Amino acid sequence: MNPLTYSPRLVKALPPVEACGRVLKAYAMFAQPEHGSTLPEPEWLRQHAASVLGEPPQEGDHPVGFLILHHGKEADYLLVSQWYDADMLKHWVRGSVVDAEGGTTFVPLAQRDLIACVWELEIIRFERDAWVNTVLSQGRLDQVAIDAYLATTFSGWV
Repeated sequence: MNPLTYSPRLVKALPPVEACGRVLKAYAMFAQPEHGSTLPEPEWLRQHAASVLGEPPQEGDHPVGFLILHHGKEADYLLVSQWYDADMLKHWVRGSVVDAEGGTTFVPLAQRDLIACVWELEIIRFERDAWVNTVLSQGRLDQVAIDAYLATTFSGWV
């Protein structure tokens, strides 16, 4: 179990990732800020996002969302979120498993009803506000709104 203490974590916006017919804003989060210079390769991140999404957008799915690669104290986590039906969010949480050769896969958590930790929730809140300000307040999801949404990112401490 985690201790009942809080210390800020570093978040870095990464280039967007295209996976399974979606464009996902990407973030890397670091429990140990000194590891913040170790960023994932775009293709590695794309492959892992695709393994979570699995299929192209379905009816009601929007072609945009975001992901968080969280390098936690005890493990790494991948959260993938996609906007759905105007104002809802589909969300998948996966934990890393490293095999004997050093390869990483992301699998569903044993505690399947977990949504996010307090640090990840800050990015989710930021993304909620970005969606409201760039899409919902405009009342449309055209290329201009999508570009505005994708251009609205966060880097800093949470």
